[in-house]
Amino acid sequence: MYKVKAPPFPEIADDEFFHLSSVRLPAFSGMQITNGPYGAVSEPGASTGETHAASAKSLDPDTFRAAVSWVIEHAAEIRPRLFGALVDQYWEMRDFVIESLIDEDPNEVVPEIQAPDDLSRLCGLVALHIGGMKSADEPHFGIELGCNWETEHGAGVRFEGLRVVDSGDASVAFSFPENDA
Repeated sequence: MYKVKAPPFPEIADDEFFHLSSVRLPAFSGMQITNGPYGAVSEPGASTGETHAASAKSLDPDTFRAAVSWVIEHAAEIRPRLFGALVDQYWEMRDFVIESLIDEDPNEVVPEIQAPDDLSRLCGLVALHIGGMKSADEPHFGIELGCNWETEHGAGVRFEGLRVVDSGDASVAFSFPENDA
């Protein structure tokens, strides 16, 4: 989320529409730093796993905190599921990206990957979106990424607990249809 100023979790700041908090997901450190507009890479180097958590302002603040806490606690289990859910999208988009490159080296922008986790060096956290708690112990959330293979629309994966519900462009991460269960 571009230029978001939010207090460190568990504190929450509200803007006109959202609850916001800054979080750190150490399991996601080492990815790109994507604090630019639309999840663009904003500086060289590896991220520390810092991002912003956001939810609709209508969500109860305690529910927001419970869901964010759950994600922080389970981040190491979430990471492989996140990248696994994006592999097909990457391979589909890779050919389009290569065709549109002018001066860039395809092996730098969209290299061949050997394992899902190879995608981690090609994208970065934009935001953690909280949809609520679907049960007492499993949140409904999405992770939005800026990525090399889809610089305009990003990538997103929506979860219910550790189960991937949907993956696609960034909007998947913050769209919470009622029938996802």
